[in-house]
Amino acid sequence: MKMSDHNHLARRVPLEFFESDSRRRFGRMVGLTIALIALLSHPSPASEWQSVDITADGIQIFRKEGSSSGLIAFRGIGVVEAPLPLVATVIFDTDRRLEWVEGLVDSRILRWEDRENFIEYDHIEMPFFMNERDFVSKITMSTDPHKKQMVFRYRSSDDPSAPRTDYIRGEVIDMTFVLSSIDKDKATRIDAAFLGDPKGWIPKWLVNYFLEDWPKRTFRNLRKEVLKSDLSVDTHFSTLLERGTIDR
Repeated sequence: MKMSDHNHLARRVPLEFFESDSRRRFGRMVGLTIALIALLSHPSPASEWQSVDITADGIQIFRKEGSSSGLIAFRGIGVVEAPLPLVATVIFDTDRRLEWVEGLVDSRILRWEDRENFIEYDHIEMPFFMNERDFVSKITMSTDPHKKQMVFRYRSSDDPSAPRTDYIRGEVIDMTFVLSSIDKDKATRIDAAFLGDPKGWIPKWLVNYFLEDWPKRTFRNLRKEVLKSDLSVDTHFSTLLERGTIDR
């Protein structure tokens, strides 16, 4: 095409054509950007609970990516054949917890904030090649009388009442026990989840490996503990099913 043809074509194509074409391209770019932002802000499938296993004794196991650090959260759902107040007692009682939580050598309440919140200290014994770990947590207890449900929620705390130790202080990012009364108050459905960081040099893959069986161990140990003859309901939970409240 000759130069005169180009000039002739340019004269034939209105300027508005180029302006509208630019606007269309700009509009497509904006649309793609908005779509990309929406995609990135939407939780990915990896952030959702993924079913891993259902054991022969009826424990449903789940896992999900806990954070960008590579830690994995583990969750178990199952039934303990004991009334809710008795199961709540086993979870709450720091002395009894030494009998069913593996590696726990010290557990005690440091102070109460109010009827439903307290600060707790726990010391975990580690294998010989690792430093000991301890944790300071704020525990919140809540109830829903209509659902006949009680929740224990653990979060790490920098409370000043915590003892100073030479142990590595780990972090409880999230530990939750949701207890629901079932079978005419004769049994308890438990939904338990845990995400924690022991800190220190331990690789995250090794942390995940050790915690992988946490749901199974927790449920099986709880089921054994509630059968012990010396167990009685703690006064905090004695009217839990009747009034739906935690006593002090």
